[in-house]
Amino acid sequence: MKGLAQVLIAPGEFALREVEIPDPGPGQVRLRVHGCGICGSDKVLAQVSEPGTVLGHEVVGEVESCGPGVADWRPGERAIPIGDDLGFSERGGFGEWVVVAAEACVRVPASVSSRHAVIGEPMGNGLHFVRRGRLRRGQRVAILGAGQIGLSILYWARRLGAARIVVSEPAPARAALAHELGADAVINPSVEDDVTAAVTEALGGRPEVVFEAVGKTAVMDEAVRMPGSGGGVVVLAGITLDELTIRPVSLCLKETDLVFPIGTVRDEVAEVVAVLAAGELPADRFVSHRISQAEIPATIRDLGQPTNQVKVVVDYGQG
Repeated sequence: MKGLAQVLIAPGEFALREVEIPDPGPGQVRLRVHGCGICGSDKVLAQVSEPGTVLGHEVVGEVESCGPGVADWRPGERAIPIGDDLGFSERGGFGEWVVVAAEACVRVPASVSSRHAVIGEPMGNGLHFVRRGRLRRGQRVAILGAGQIGLSILYWARRLGAARIVVSEPAPARAALAHELGADAVINPSVEDDVTAAVTEALGGRPEVVFEAVGKTAVMDEAVRMPGSGGGVVVLAGITLDELTIRPVSLCLKETDLVFPIGTVRDEVAEVVAVLAAGELPADRFVSHRISQAEIPATIRDLGQPTNQVKVVVDYGQG
């Protein structure tokens, strides 16, 4: 069996190739990919991954066949696979098919379309980052960046009881969406002389939890300096290959905790699916663009440029 995949052939370079799709082995399922979100980390992964890698870890697909020993999945059911080297090996959502461990999959109910379920993994990231930030009900929160990750953090921080949330975002459409999703205030960092001062004024005090969701060292440096004294938490959710210089003494004097999260886990994605099924998550507001498989290379090249994009999804036209 063969299928098309955008295969990494050199740093930042892809080729659309016909690849062999293996039968599922013991404990595995083979999924026909319905959709795959493009993550900001894919731009970094495209630079550092081995040739032959098929990127794409934000996948929703339909079970086509099951390997020996798989008793709790049936062909036709839909799943969100998590982990299992998906998007970090020769198996990824930039291809039409993936073979993954059945135990790594989260079931998608019939009431949730694949067009909505495709945000399961990135929304799970937002939940994971908020939990890693140890957010407590009633705290003041700053979110730097209103792309997919920043907005997913906003959704969960509001849902989990943050008292006041301020978002820093220069793109007008993203800023408007942050307001719509519950931000108490949105500042434009490109017109502020002192972003920390602007955030502090809008919050009515220094933020107790800061989430950096841009992936640029200048923004990370701002985030690290933003909390006041007394044990603030800074979650550096953005991804970059650049070096970040930190002065430990300034963090020690304020007792600031730095958190470097990597991503979601299966149970958190299951929570996202449950919220989607309950109709409590406006999935369409998070997906701003849908593209074809052929458009992946150009989209990856443009990641990190000023944009109003939120989540770009590779749509395979399967639901």
